[in-house]
Amino acid sequence: MLILVIFAGLTLILGAFYLTNSWQRYREWKSGTIIVVLSLIAVVYGAINLPYWNRSSQSGSSSTSSSQQVQSSSFSNALSGINGAANGQNQQMSVLRQLQKGYSKLGTVEFREEDNTYVVKPTDDNTVKAIQALVQDPSQASQIGWSNLTDSIKKNSEQVSKALNGDYSISIVNPDKISQAVYTAKNGQTTYDIANQK
Repeated sequence: MLILVIFAGLTLILGAFYLTNSWQRYREWKSGTIIVVLSLIAVVYGAINLPYWNRSSQSGSSSTSSSQQVQSSSFSNALSGINGAANGQNQQMSVLRQLQKGYSKLGTVEFREEDNTYVVKPTDDNTVKAIQALVQDPSQASQIGWSNLTDSIKKNSEQVSKALNGDYSISIVNPDKISQAVYTAKNGQTTYDIANQK
């Protein structure tokens, strides 16, 4: 496209000289005007389609689509550092505090004692919108970056199980209906994923 712009620009300049000369000597303007108009169109077309403009428009579209993407957790605390000698309830609360800290940008975390599940309720606007879209249409999972979040949850569930030396799950719930899980991992294995449901 750059070559087109350069040649069209040169043609535009030469066409302008030709038009001026034709008008001054022969009072002829039609052929010169056609050359000028066509070369001007080519310059504008080439300039619009330069890679610079395409890159900025692509980054603009990707930024709007990424605004709907789920945020993967920045949770990286070493859960295995919990003192094994402490009683089970203290360990569970210690892990809960670490998960709350790790998932603070994503949402809130609570511990459900009856089934040993740490429940993550998203409050981040982008994540909430992405999960709402996923609940409506599970086929959108790849577009919203669902696997980034679920991989993080899966790894963290394995860490939690090892740290607490038992069977523990981490579950993300639908922010509009907290009784409905959208993803659950137990001991490092996916047990439920709304994106894989028909």
